[in-house]
Amino acid sequence: MTDQLVGFVLFWGVWLFVPMLIDGTTAVAYFIGGYRSRPSTRTESQLKALDRYPRVSILIPCYNGSKVLPYCLESLRKQSYPHSEMEVLVIDNQSTDDTRAVIAGQQSIRFDGSLNWISLPYKGKPGALNAGIHRVNGEIIINIDADTVLDPDSILEMVRAFDQDPNVAGATGSIEVLPADLDPRTGEHLDIHPFKYLMAEAEFLEYYAGFRIGRQYQSQTKSLFTLAGAFSAFRRDILLKTFLYDERTVSEDTDLTFFIARQFPELSVVAVAPAIAYVHPTESLRALYAQRLRWQRGQLEVASQYPDFERHPFRLKGLAISKSLLIDHTLAFPRVVWTFLLPMMYFVGYPLTLVVSATLSMYLIYMVVEGLYQVVAYMVAEGSAKSRIRRHWWMFLFMPAYRWTIFWFRFGGFLAVMMENKEWRASDPITETKQGVQRVSTLTLTFLTQSFLPRLAALVGGVLRTK
Repeated sequence: MTDQLVGFVLFWGVWLFVPMLIDGTTAVAYFIGGYRSRPSTRTESQLKALDRYPRVSILIPCYNGSKVLPYCLESLRKQSYPHSEMEVLVIDNQSTDDTRAVIAGQQSIRFDGSLNWISLPYKGKPGALNAGIHRVNGEIIINIDADTVLDPDSILEMVRAFDQDPNVAGATGSIEVLPADLDPRTGEHLDIHPFKYLMAEAEFLEYYAGFRIGRQYQSQTKSLFTLAGAFSAFRRDILLKTFLYDERTVSEDTDLTFFIARQFPELSVVAVAPAIAYVHPTESLRALYAQRLRWQRGQLEVASQYPDFERHPFRLKGLAISKSLLIDHTLAFPRVVWTFLLPMMYFVGYPLTLVVSATLSMYLIYMVVEGLYQVVAYMVAEGSAKSRIRRHWWMFLFMPAYRWTIFWFRFGGFLAVMMENKEWRASDPITETKQGVQRVSTLTLTFLTQSFLPRLAALVGGVLRTK
């Protein structure tokens, strides 16, 4: 009996340990980073008023954003940073709705800063940002998305990060996901489907762990991977020495982050925790798939552009593409194997109780990891985020299933790099399947009408003529 128990622990322990090893290690690392950056550790110098307020230019690329742009601009009018030092430029990216009329209406609202807009003859977020960069004069240039809403102190906290450390070349804010049942216009709670509610809260916890905890750890170890496109800032003089935003990858923000790290090794890019930007939850599983596939694809495309960052994967400090690839791809294959292998073990003779117990054991381990993430998130959270995490303490039961789904979405990005052309916008599997069926149907119909049927008719006609 003892030998059987030891054999069971050794066999299953190793296989259960491998898939969650990296997740548990990451959770512990994030715990350390989160503990070191909790709100109570902020010094007086990090909270004092600025000696001067440099001019800030805020770029908002906008494509068909008439419904969301007013909320974005309203959040800028509520900023605690002196409005007289704020320059806002909306870049209309070939919108087909009434975005221009909305901008004109917004310009009539009192604002002590400047609010202007330009319209481009081409589409594409990288081109829109580059056009805007060359048309503003601020010492600090900030990029935000049109569907993003800033916390009232976000601009002030972002500028404070540059003021306190002259070696900061770029910074990213903390991105938080709004509740799915909150009406942005009235602030009232809406009745929504429970699944959509769960997905939004899972996405909130994922973002909170990634931005408020994970990127703080990356800042401390100088390994920040991406200056988020939804809310990032740069010193103007440094930004103009780069290639700006390039379309050679689908992740232009990550590409620019790596370029700064390579071109200016003496400088740093950081995450500014108190600078908070709020985004809406992803609308559907289809949209979530397309988003994560693009992110993962972008990571691999950027990795191919910077082979000089292929450092030792176990280095604690500095950017290391090999470390990211090891985590996201090499160590991902045990999860792929076990997703299919565990159910198959029953059909090759393993007892059903053993298969079920192994599956539950793996899920329980991941629940512990998610519980640790939520404890750290609660420890560093403030205000409404803290109460939201406390109110949804039970989400650790659901989060392993959510992350398993996200893993497969990201794995799709890995496959897309090898099999598909580069596109900024990706379709979900259902849409791609429908499009594939339509293409096959079109090709089949074309073959029948233009090749097979004419030849068949000619053959039949020839046979009849010989008779």
